[in-house]
Amino acid sequence: MGSQSLKASSVSAPHSGGHERSLIPVGMSTILPQAAHRIRHLEHALLAVLSKGGYEEIILPMFEYHDVLAPGLEADLLEKCYRIVDRTTGRLLLLRPDATAQIARTVAMGMMGNRLPIRLCYRTSVFRHEREHSGRDREIFQVGAELIGVAGVAGDAEILTYLIECLQRVGLASFKVAVGHVGFFTALLVRSGLSTEGQKRVEQAAARKDLPLLEELLAREGVSRATTGVILNALELCGGPEVLARGRKLVGRDRALLGTLDHLSQVYDRLSSAAQRQVVLLDLGEFRGFEYYDGMVFDVFASGIGAELGGGGRYDHLLGRFGHPAASTGFALDVDRLFRAIDSSEDGAPSASKSPTCGAKPDSSSLRTKRRGTRA
Repeated sequence: MGSQSLKASSVSAPHSGGHERSLIPVGMSTILPQAAHRIRHLEHALLAVLSKGGYEEIILPMFEYHDVLAPGLEADLLEKCYRIVDRTTGRLLLLRPDATAQIARTVAMGMMGNRLPIRLCYRTSVFRHEREHSGRDREIFQVGAELIGVAGVAGDAEILTYLIECLQRVGLASFKVAVGHVGFFTALLVRSGLSTEGQKRVEQAAARKDLPLLEELLAREGVSRATTGVILNALELCGGPEVLARGRKLVGRDRALLGTLDHLSQVYDRLSSAAQRQVVLLDLGEFRGFEYYDGMVFDVFASGIGAELGGGGRYDHLLGRFGHPAASTGFALDVDRLFRAIDSSEDGAPSASKSPTCGAKPDSSSLRTKRRGTRA
């Protein structure tokens, strides 16, 4: 069978002047009956796991008002939004770019009442304009979950547990979840005394794992060799619980840094089984958009797939952008990539114990725009 996409190939027809014209918009998809049957089965299996955990399905609108949803979106995602003018009101509409921001807006507006915690799940498509030939779809099929109102270790452990259970339940035989904490790297940069602009450039270089550029930028900012060494070494700390011990030795007595390591240790210890802990990589160089996430973050990788299958993290401040702060965490899975990863594992890919290691993860520059701070 091979690692197949659920999506049909694009179709083109001759056009005047001898050029071919696509009959399906670039980056969009047609899912044919056989694949549609399999994908609905996959979605049902994922939602069944979440439903068992008390997560209720929510169906989100295809369009949102730009001025209402924009506070929950990062600047680079706003640039990728498809915009349409509402013929009735003249207001600018957005074609759904991100489900998490929609859920944050829904909860903050009081549409779910005042009860907490709230557990929600969804299956939907998001639409983002990507450059042609970038290798990225413009329509992304997702299944995801959001946990609102459970703070700290308890919430992080719950959402990570259900992510792993979802992947195991649908038969993904070979995968790893790289788990880190935005606060760890942020505290390292704050401690180094970078300028505001310098910190942004360093974050971008670190997200791409471009160590030579990162070292150059730190030198340009006048960061000491000792501090530079700590930052570079931290990005390569990845593995089992021993990583946290190495991290503690690296950062000394800094309470902010030690607090993030303690948090990761407690989340790891709360995973309910050895099978769950086996697929987790504690990766202190794993982080996402600094303006979007503010705690634990994670990505899912699988053998044979050159990009992450999904991921998520904690975003406690996001609902505050809509006027009602609340502890929040969640994840989203790219259904097409998960579909291909399952096919690949069924064709004889190695077992979970031999799935990607820290060094084998795809380079960040090749991944979908998750690093910008939105889901999948």
